[in-house]
Amino acid sequence: MTPTEHAPHYLSLPDARTVTTQAVRAAGHALDNALREQTMMCLTADPGVGKTFTLHTLCQQRPTLSALRLLPRTQARPDDLRHSLHHALDLPGDPPQDAGICDDYLRHALEQPPRLLAVDEAHQLSASCIEYLRYLHDDPVPQVTILLLASRPRLKALRSQPALLSRVTTWHHMESLAADEVFTVLPRFHPLWQNTHHNTLARLDDMWAHGNLRRWAALTHQLQAHLRRRPDQSPDPTALLRRLHPTLAPSA
Repeated sequence: MTPTEHAPHYLSLPDARTVTTQAVRAAGHALDNALREQTMMCLTADPGVGKTFTLHTLCQQRPTLSALRLLPRTQARPDDLRHSLHHALDLPGDPPQDAGICDDYLRHALEQPPRLLAVDEAHQLSASCIEYLRYLHDDPVPQVTILLLASRPRLKALRSQPALLSRVTTWHHMESLAADEVFTVLPRFHPLWQNTHHNTLARLDDMWAHGNLRRWAALTHQLQAHLRRRPDQSPDPTALLRRLHPTLAPSA
């Protein structure tokens, strides 16, 4: 992950813009504290709130931050993390087969500059991989802050690891959009919502999105598809939502 990467919008949504929400600002403040102290932090949220998107956004907003993102497969082994780090650091050649030699290369590469090591879907990490992260964290040579991203429903898997409980200094939970924040965020998020009445936004959020940006992105995508099929018609978002999801309960 480099500072010049663009944050990937869900469904590669055309015309979508990055909006710094209250949740993103709070996560940024927590991350800055972790970076200053070079400690371990866990960022959690319900599915669809935007953990990974927030990570990309925070890295974009901190162009001097040297960040590495790992996405381990389920039940990955420490060797998998070693090899992923070797490639993420753009080290020459193939990773050494000898774990000790590979670790020496990684330790040297992580010595300068200070780096952020972000592990997405961290709840999938095996106990041996968590132990390897503890090794990197405790080693005095690497200057690395470790950020674990995990879905809140899977947080129990991380909290059950003693190696993390004693080292993660911040368990930061990202909240969904507050009801009043929908009115300011959605018009900035996408042009389709710029002239939408607050009552309509509130009704859609109550019926469907519940402050979840992934759900708002999906609905925006469906509206765009409708406009491409019928460019002469301005769709009613509520009617379209009911047609797509007929089992939805009416809003309060």
